[in-house]
Amino acid sequence: MPKRTPSGAPRRSPSRQRQFKLPVDLPEQKPASSSTEPRSHRKNSTQQTKVSAQDTPAPPASPQTDLFSYPFPPLPVPPRTHFTAEELRLSYTPPQSFTPRTAPDSWLYFVTDREEAHHLLHSGLHLTRKAPLLLTERNGVCAWLEKMAEDPAGPAAFPCVLRLRRTMVADMLEPDPDHSAEFSAECYLLSGATHEQDR
Repeated sequence: MPKRTPSGAPRRSPSRQRQFKLPVDLPEQKPASSSTEPRSHRKNSTQQTKVSAQDTPAPPASPQTDLFSYPFPPLPVPPRTHFTAEELRLSYTPPQSFTPRTAPDSWLYFVTDREEAHHLLHSGLHLTRKAPLLLTERNGVCAWLEKMAEDPAGPAAFPCVLRLRRTMVADMLEPDPDHSAEFSAECYLLSGATHEQDR
Protein backbone atom coordinates (compact mmCIF):
# COMPACT_ATOMS: atom_id res chain seq x y z
CA MET A 1 0.00 0.00 0.00
CA PRO A 2 1.55 3.35 -0.98
CA LYS A 3 2.57 5.75 1.70
CA ARG A 4 0.71 8.94 2.01
CA THR A 5 1.85 12.40 2.69
CA PRO A 6 0.61 14.37 5.66
CA SER A 7 -2.00 15.96 3.42
CA GLY A 8 -3.35 12.56 2.60
CA ALA A 9 -2.09 12.45 -0.97
CA PRO A 10 -0.09 9.44 -1.96
CA ARG A 11 3.73 10.02 -2.23
CA ARG A 12 5.10 9.56 -5.70
CA SER A 13 8.19 7.58 -6.38
CA PRO A 14 11.28 9.64 -7.38
CA SER A 15 11.66 7.64 -10.48
CA ARG A 16 8.30 8.70 -11.60
CA GLN A 17 8.75 12.36 -10.92
CA ARG A 18 8.89 14.44 -14.03
CA GLN A 19 12.08 16.29 -14.70
CA PHE A 20 11.79 19.84 -15.83
CA LYS A 21 14.37 21.67 -17.92
CA LEU A 22 15.32 25.10 -16.84
CA PRO A 23 14.49 27.75 -19.35
CA VAL A 24 17.95 29.40 -18.92
CA ASP A 25 20.99 27.68 -20.43
CA LEU A 26 23.95 27.42 -18.10
CA PRO A 27 27.31 28.50 -19.46
CA GLU A 28 29.38 25.64 -20.67
CA GLN A 29 32.57 24.92 -18.74
CA LYS A 30 35.66 25.00 -20.89
CA PRO A 31 37.86 21.95 -20.59
CA ALA A 32 41.19 22.53 -18.95
CA SER A 33 43.96 23.30 -21.41
CA SER A 34 46.27 20.43 -22.08
CA SER A 35 49.24 22.76 -21.61
CA THR A 36 48.24 23.53 -18.05
CA GLU A 37 50.17 21.30 -15.72
CA PRO A 38 49.45 20.49 -12.13
CA ARG A 39 51.28 22.48 -9.52
CA SER A 40 53.09 19.43 -8.24
CA HIS A 41 54.37 18.61 -11.73
CA ARG A 42 55.46 22.21 -12.34
CA LYS A 43 57.25 22.28 -9.01
CA ASN A 44 59.10 19.08 -9.84
CA SER A 45 60.14 20.39 -13.25
CA THR A 46 61.42 23.62 -11.65
CA GLN A 47 63.46 21.64 -9.17
CA GLN A 48 64.87 19.49 -11.96
CA THR A 49 65.86 22.63 -13.88
CA LYS A 50 67.67 23.99 -10.83
CA VAL A 51 69.45 20.70 -10.22
CA SER A 52 70.50 20.37 -13.85
CA ALA A 53 71.81 23.94 -13.79
CA GLN A 54 73.86 23.15 -10.69
CA ASP A 55 75.19 19.89 -12.15
CA THR A 56 76.30 21.53 -15.40
CA PRO A 57 80.03 22.34 -15.04
CA ALA A 58 81.07 25.89 -15.74
CA PRO A 59 83.29 26.44 -18.78
CA PRO A 60 86.99 26.40 -17.83
CA ALA A 61 88.54 29.80 -17.47
CA SER A 62 91.32 30.65 -19.86
CA PRO A 63 94.64 30.07 -18.07
CA GLN A 64 96.73 33.09 -17.34
CA THR A 65 99.89 33.32 -19.38
CA ASP A 66 102.90 32.38 -17.31
CA LEU A 67 105.83 34.41 -18.57
CA PHE A 68 108.28 32.20 -16.70
CA SER A 69 107.12 29.12 -18.64
CA TYR A 70 108.58 30.41 -21.89
CA PRO A 71 112.15 29.38 -22.67
CA PHE A 72 114.73 32.08 -22.37
CA PRO A 73 116.54 33.12 -25.54
CA PRO A 74 119.91 31.47 -25.98
CA LEU A 75 122.85 33.39 -24.65
CA PRO A 76 125.33 34.66 -27.21
CA VAL A 77 128.28 32.34 -27.65
CA PRO A 78 131.53 34.10 -26.77
CA PRO A 79 134.11 34.22 -29.55
CA ARG A 80 136.61 31.41 -29.67
CA THR A 81 139.95 32.59 -28.33
CA HIS A 82 142.01 29.40 -28.24
CA PHE A 83 142.54 26.23 -30.24
CA THR A 84 144.71 23.34 -29.25
CA ALA A 85 147.22 21.98 -31.74
CA GLU A 86 145.24 18.73 -31.87
CA GLU A 87 142.00 20.51 -32.76
CA LEU A 88 143.61 22.34 -35.65
CA ARG A 89 145.84 19.41 -36.59
CA LEU A 90 148.63 21.93 -36.50
CA SER A 91 151.80 20.54 -38.06
CA TYR A 92 155.13 21.54 -39.56
CA THR A 93 155.69 21.51 -43.33
CA PRO A 94 159.14 21.78 -45.01
CA PRO A 95 159.52 25.09 -46.87
CA GLN A 96 161.11 23.33 -49.84
CA SER A 97 157.82 21.64 -50.70
CA PHE A 98 156.17 24.87 -51.89
CA THR A 99 156.15 26.46 -55.32
CA PRO A 100 154.28 29.50 -56.64
CA ARG A 101 152.23 27.29 -58.94
CA THR A 102 151.02 24.97 -56.21
CA ALA A 103 147.22 24.72 -56.16
CA PRO A 104 145.26 25.47 -52.96
CA ASP A 105 144.26 22.48 -50.86
CA SER A 106 142.30 21.73 -47.66
CA TRP A 107 144.90 23.42 -45.46
CA LEU A 108 145.80 27.02 -44.62
CA TYR A 109 149.40 28.07 -43.98
CA PHE A 110 151.36 30.68 -42.08
CA VAL A 111 155.08 31.39 -41.77
CA THR A 112 156.80 32.13 -38.47
CA ASP A 113 160.17 31.64 -36.76
CA ARG A 114 161.37 28.49 -35.04
CA GLU A 115 160.77 29.67 -31.50
CA GLU A 116 157.18 30.71 -32.20
CA ALA A 117 156.49 27.53 -34.14
CA HIS A 118 157.72 25.41 -31.22
CA HIS A 119 155.49 27.34 -28.81
CA LEU A 120 152.38 26.97 -31.01
CA LEU A 121 152.87 23.24 -31.50
CA HIS A 122 152.91 22.71 -27.73
CA SER A 123 150.50 25.37 -26.43
CA GLY A 124 148.04 25.76 -29.28
CA LEU A 125 146.88 28.87 -31.06
CA HIS A 126 145.69 31.93 -29.16
CA LEU A 127 143.36 34.23 -31.10
CA THR A 128 142.70 37.93 -30.59
CA ARG A 129 141.02 40.60 -32.69
CA LYS A 130 143.74 43.11 -31.87
CA ALA A 131 146.42 40.93 -33.43
CA PRO A 132 144.74 38.49 -35.86
CA LEU A 133 146.75 35.67 -37.35
CA LEU A 134 147.62 35.95 -41.03
CA LEU A 135 146.90 32.83 -43.12
CA THR A 136 147.36 32.12 -46.79
CA GLU A 137 146.65 29.46 -49.38
CA ARG A 138 149.37 27.00 -50.37
CA ASN A 139 150.33 29.02 -53.47
CA GLY A 140 151.04 32.08 -51.30
CA VAL A 141 153.70 30.51 -49.08
CA CYS A 142 156.60 31.15 -51.50
CA ALA A 143 155.88 34.88 -51.64
CA TRP A 144 155.68 34.97 -47.84
CA LEU A 145 159.05 33.21 -47.51
CA GLU A 146 160.66 35.62 -49.96
CA LYS A 147 159.39 38.60 -47.98
CA MET A 148 160.87 37.23 -44.75
CA ALA A 149 164.20 36.54 -46.49
CA GLU A 150 164.59 40.26 -47.19
CA ASP A 151 165.64 40.72 -43.56
CA PRO A 152 168.23 38.00 -42.86
CA ALA A 153 169.18 39.50 -39.49
CA GLY A 154 165.62 39.48 -38.22
CA PRO A 155 163.94 36.90 -35.99
CA ALA A 156 162.68 35.08 -39.08
CA ALA A 157 166.13 34.20 -40.38
CA PHE A 158 165.12 30.55 -40.11
CA PRO A 159 161.44 30.52 -41.09
CA CYS A 160 159.10 27.66 -40.34
CA VAL A 161 155.88 26.88 -42.19
CA LEU A 162 152.92 25.59 -40.16
CA ARG A 163 149.61 24.42 -41.53
CA LEU A 164 146.14 23.92 -40.01
CA ARG A 165 142.82 22.45 -41.15
CA ARG A 166 140.72 24.94 -43.12
CA THR A 167 137.40 23.45 -41.97
CA MET A 168 138.18 24.20 -38.31
CA VAL A 169 138.38 27.97 -38.89
CA ALA A 170 136.31 28.44 -42.06
CA ASP A 171 133.63 30.57 -40.34
CA MET A 172 136.21 32.74 -38.55
CA LEU A 173 138.14 33.98 -41.57
CA GLU A 174 138.13 37.53 -42.85
CA PRO A 175 139.55 38.36 -46.30
CA ASP A 176 142.81 40.31 -46.31
CA PRO A 177 142.93 42.13 -49.67
CA ASP A 178 146.28 43.83 -49.01
CA HIS A 179 148.29 40.65 -48.44
CA SER A 180 146.29 38.86 -51.14
CA ALA A 181 147.55 41.41 -53.66
CA GLU A 182 151.11 41.26 -52.28
CA PHE A 183 151.38 37.45 -52.30
CA SER A 184 149.27 36.93 -55.44
CA ALA A 185 147.24 34.42 -53.46
CA GLU A 186 144.20 34.49 -51.21
CA CYS A 187 145.07 35.60 -47.65
CA TYR A 188 142.89 35.72 -44.56
CA LEU A 189 142.87 37.12 -41.03
CA LEU A 190 141.95 34.76 -38.20
CA SER A 191 140.69 36.57 -35.09
CA GLY A 192 138.39 33.97 -33.49
CA ALA A 193 135.06 35.78 -34.04
CA THR A 194 132.47 34.16 -36.31
CA HIS A 195 130.57 36.13 -38.92
CA GLU A 196 127.30 35.82 -36.92
CA GLN A 197 128.91 37.38 -33.84
CA ASP A 198 130.18 40.35 -35.80
CA ARG A 199 126.66 41.29 -36.90
